[in-house]
Amino acid sequence: MDITEAIKGRRSVRLFTDEKINKDTLEKLVQAGCWAPSGSNAQAWAFVVLTDEKVIKKVLRFSPGLFQVPPAMIFICTDRERAFQKGGELGRDVMCLLDTAMAAENIMLQAYAMGLGTCVLKGFDQKAVQILLNLPDHIVPELLIILGVPKSVPKAPKRRPLEEVLYWEGWDSSDREE
Repeated sequence: MDITEAIKGRRSVRLFTDEKINKDTLEKLVQAGCWAPSGSNAQAWAFVVLTDEKVIKKVLRFSPGLFQVPPAMIFICTDRERAFQKGGELGRDVMCLLDTAMAAENIMLQAYAMGLGTCVLKGFDQKAVQILLNLPDHIVPELLIILGVPKSVPKAPKRRPLEEVLYWEGWDSSDREE
């Protein structure tokens, strides 16, 4: 699959079939996340994969807006100690958050290439999830990817035209086409 096709074809999918996702597939997705760039090459992330419906239902209680039990979830967590060791305060407070976003995109593109649907979420109670998953204090859940075989794929949302978002050599709009 061409990378541009994957970038333009991937959608936020929230409704899935009941088909289970096997361990090898989930490991391949996490491996894709591990190949994301990271500030100072800190790789200050940890991935918690959930497939147990009982645990997933508990997570839903702390995740407003999630109603269906997806076949799998991947929490992308920051390892704040490792981030600080590798990048100081900037690594711990900023870079590791950006790194999780890049890992999430890799996972979502890999999933799309494998015929799976995904949706990335931030709106969950971090502390409650940290307790539920028995995470140590320095491992903080930042993003949640729900995934499975899509029941349907939403249409592409309209994108702003390049002319509205692209600036050459600075913000001077005199070079912009009118």
